[in-house]
Amino acid sequence: MDKQLNDLLYGLPPGVDYTEDLTSLDDQDIPVDRIPKLQALLDAEDENAAFRAAWVLCEWGHKAGFDYMRTFVMREPSMQGGWYEHRLRGYDDTYRFSLEAFLGYWAKLADRNEADEPRIREEIFEPTIRVIELSNQMPFTIEPVFSMVQSFGMTQYIPALKAHLQAIIKEPQKHHWKVADCAHLLMKFDPEFVAKTLAAHGYTLADFPNK
Repeated sequence: MDKQLNDLLYGLPPGVDYTEDLTSLDDQDIPVDRIPKLQALLDAEDENAAFRAAWVLCEWGHKAGFDYMRTFVMREPSMQGGWYEHRLRGYDDTYRFSLEAFLGYWAKLADRNEADEPRIREEIFEPTIRVIELSNQMPFTIEPVFSMVQSFGMTQYIPALKAHLQAIIKEPQKHHWKVADCAHLLMKFDPEFVAKTLAAHGYTLADFPNK
């Protein structure tokens, strides 16, 4: 990636010292002159650059970024290898970052009070469910969804999380930390379901201690 493209996709505006991540800028620091350049990248042949541009735009509350990201996660067949390797475990984390983008898109618009907030929640629902379903088989985690449920009251995801737990408990060696995260979250909403789901495979919650 050349320096000009890298600066466009990752470079912070002058004077920003509260974050190292372009996706985390406060509204007043978003470089508006960069937005059309990022939008142009959504049609680039370089899919890595297009994904990153969509991620940034989505986190900044721009519909073009969300639309690209939604199409990306909904497409068939799913991507089996992306561009963001987990720094410790080595598996691909690209889909998890799409969840970060969906949550950021909703949060930015909600903070601005510029849109019908329930409509935005509905808009991000289908692609978020899709990523949860992909994580049923793939190793990446879905921690942003836990924030959606626990911190922002998006309990509409609980049925999908129950299905997620039922899927990943079948391969606890592969998904161990994910089983713990999901089970402990669901304990706050339906402890009986968690106990029965784990027991059906010979486990209790004590086998999956919280981090």
